[in-house]
Amino acid sequence: MKRPLERAIDLHRKGKLSRAERAYRSLLDEDPDDPAVLGSLGRLRLQRGDAGEAASFLVRAVRAAPTAASHHELLAHAYRKLGNLDLAVGEYRLALRCGAPHSRCGNALGRLLLDRGEPFAALEVFLDSVKESPGVEATWLNLSIALNRIGDHGRAIEVCERILAQDRGNRAALTNLGMAYRGLGRRAEAKEAFQRAGDFAQAQFNLGYLFLQVDDLARGFPLCERRREISGVAPEVEAPEWTDGPAPGGTLAVIPEQGLGDTILMSRFFPELLGRFDRVVSRVPRPLSRLVGTISEDLEVVTDLAGLEVDVWCRSMSLPYLLGVDTIDRIPSADPFRLSESRKEPGPLRIGLNWAGNPRFPYDAVRSTRLEELSLLLKAPGVEWVSLHKGHREREAEEHGLPQPLCHAHDFYDTALVIRNLDLVVSTETAIPNLSAALGVPTCVLTTLDPDWRWGSWYPSAEICRQDEPGNWYGAIARALEAIRRMQEETGRSDPAAEAA
Repeated sequence: MKRPLERAIDLHRKGKLSRAERAYRSLLDEDPDDPAVLGSLGRLRLQRGDAGEAASFLVRAVRAAPTAASHHELLAHAYRKLGNLDLAVGEYRLALRCGAPHSRCGNALGRLLLDRGEPFAALEVFLDSVKESPGVEATWLNLSIALNRIGDHGRAIEVCERILAQDRGNRAALTNLGMAYRGLGRRAEAKEAFQRAGDFAQAQFNLGYLFLQVDDLARGFPLCERRREISGVAPEVEAPEWTDGPAPGGTLAVIPEQGLGDTILMSRFFPELLGRFDRVVSRVPRPLSRLVGTISEDLEVVTDLAGLEVDVWCRSMSLPYLLGVDTIDRIPSADPFRLSESRKEPGPLRIGLNWAGNPRFPYDAVRSTRLEELSLLLKAPGVEWVSLHKGHREREAEEHGLPQPLCHAHDFYDTALVIRNLDLVVSTETAIPNLSAALGVPTCVLTTLDPDWRWGSWYPSAEICRQDEPGNWYGAIARALEAIRRMQEETGRSDPAAEAA
């Protein structure tokens, strides 16, 4: 005859959750500190979508049995659902120390670290996991993702080829292989890998990205719409999504989809939307609300759509596709913003420098750097440098003695006013060059071997300064210094010391 806990677990396994829960709770009445019952009830509450109550039971289970790996792992899942990511990481690590399988728990921890923008930490976890469970394909796939995120594309190719040697049609591995080739600037090989992946949403999206890099908008934007199968966007309003066809009219809500730079990039389409809809409401991140609000008095800019009634909504990055932008000549002017005229003063060139973006961006380890890596730029003669970085690396500007005109800036409207008075902006691929190039300020974009498609025909004032090899910024710096020299010659604002000599 089965014991009471065995009967409860049997009910649980058969999906009879209500009866199982009553049985678990009855057992807890008899022994409130039974770790097996607490853990089972925590698992059940997780299944029923109540991560908060699940966590409360699992915390008690961990206290009662601190070396039980499954309790730590379940508690990590609960914390993750609750958004307590630091606690989730800690519990996953404890679960691994207590013997949880790397094939499951290690992958969960590594993916969480990737989502948090910690690819180096994720890489360590995946390397441990492939040692522990070398036959688990998912771990090798995750390892290839981590390697791409840190810019080690050569090793990523090796890992993908290892997977494909066993499973030639593995579409995820083919996609990661394409991403690795893209990172090395080997677009033909990247294209072949994405095409081999067939009708796989992530591969098709990245194939579209390759077309956009060569200004083939007619093929690029439709393929980029496959991203909606990869990452969802909460509609935020009770209305249908506008996904294709002519503008349906009425009230449109535009919802941001990616970073601040993407919102700046797509802002150029609002004037056309205002001509096609009775009313356009743009939900933008708070730092951009004042800036986007300058586009038109008819554009309603909000930071929250709660309570608004609209007829249809769309994703901001879908605007070119929805508006039929299929050739370069149909791209609207980059600067839709209405700001005061710039007040550039005579004297040496005044150049703004930015070297890092949001550390949570998945590929930030590749696109951002330390100011020390770009310090050769600061030796350019006849230049007055200022920092355009605001955030987690401001101290680096202090260490190099750079003025920080954004120290009192509240948002991107204030930032735009500062940038309008500069002669040039030099920046890695963050929101800053999106803003400066949109404003028409000459911009040198320091890029990897795989520059974003937007820096081509979408921003006429932008100049791509690419690396020569992954992770080595010297080539990009040399190209930016050459652009500075040309600007000095063209404007007659050369190095005073050189002129005196």
